[in-house]
Amino acid sequence: MISAIHTALSGLTAFGKQIEVVAQNVANLNTDGFKKSRTEYVEVQTGGVLPVVQKDHAAGPTVLRDTGGNQFPVELSNVDLGEETVHQILAQRGFEANLQTIKTGNALLGSVLDIKK
Repeated sequence: MISAIHTALSGLTAFGKQIEVVAQNVANLNTDGFKKSRTEYVEVQTGGVLPVVQKDHAAGPTVLRDTGGNQFPVELSNVDLGEETVHQILAQRGFEANLQTIKTGNALLGSVLDIKK
């Protein structure tokens, strides 16, 4: 039961990190040349998961900017708002599921302690 709570806590931490990464990506959606980050999850041998953040170095779309009659190419951010929305929803649902696991583990642990009295 304690291991379930430990695993769920690591899940909360991991999904919390994904929410931070998505927020950073969305905040820089209109920043020229910004490269989005992605969160990957690595299994930990003691149980649980570890979030690993990696930059996506793919090029964003290039547009021509006009300044005083001169046009020059500018690379835009490679962030896709639709993709980030999906990642945010998945992180939210994962966060909620792990929180429910902790609540259930806590209730079971409380029941076990009540029986022991």
